[in-house]
Amino acid sequence: MNFKKYNRFFAFGCSFTQYLWPTWADIISKEIPDTYLYAKTGAGNFYIYQAVIEAILTHKIDENDLVMIMFSNVTREDRYTKKDGWITPGNLFFQDAYDKKFMEKFFCEKGYLMRDLSLVEGIIRSLKETGVDYRLMSMVPFNSLASDDRMMEGVDDVIDLYSSTIDQVMPSVLDVIFKGNWNSRPNRPKYHTHWSKDIYVDNHPTTAEHLEYLLELFPSITFDNDTLHFVRTVTQQTFDCKHFGDFSKVFGAIQLHPAVRL
Repeated sequence: MNFKKYNRFFAFGCSFTQYLWPTWADIISKEIPDTYLYAKTGAGNFYIYQAVIEAILTHKIDENDLVMIMFSNVTREDRYTKKDGWITPGNLFFQDAYDKKFMEKFFCEKGYLMRDLSLVEGIIRSLKETGVDYRLMSMVPFNSLASDDRMMEGVDDVIDLYSSTIDQVMPSVLDVIFKGNWNSRPNRPKYHTHWSKDIYVDNHPTTAEHLEYLLELFPSITFDNDTLHFVRTVTQQTFDCKHFGDFSKVFGAIQLHPAVRL
């Protein structure tokens, strides 16, 4: 990818795209300043699908733009409500928006996999129609049960049906950077939070690890020296933060582009 040839950059995803500290999307935004960030912490692939379609219609995305998507894990429930707008509580194994009764009645990993792979296929077809240059990435393998190394069982027929779809998505952050185990890199950001008595160990990739991921997937990419300096600086700042509230003070509140209505 030659970043200089693109007029605009569109990024989509969950907290692996927009987080407390800069991510891969922020790194690329240093190379393509006209950036539109359609990402939301806790978002699943249904939210991402909605965001991609809306961005295509709103901004008339074309061959002069770059679109990059970081797909999330499939066991998520995104909903748009009258009261709260988008509800994106994240991984259903670690959330409190949907109670035990909902989980017992509606949770089905195969159903979530079917839903999300059809959405990914729909995104691919929609992007191809625009002629845009796009890259597809993932947080974890689509058939990861709970965003870890446990794989779903009884879903081979779904994987086979969507094999060509899956092949168009680059290997996941879990596999490339963490080698299938979130605990494989012990040097993690650690800070005090309001939800844990113990110091919270954060396994979200650091900005430096986001850069490493990009370079592993796209080894021909070159970044400006200012961008590389940015990565080193914010990574150190991330480790310097000792309390959850420190991140907003250091990095500010990450705002969506004014054109984003989601």
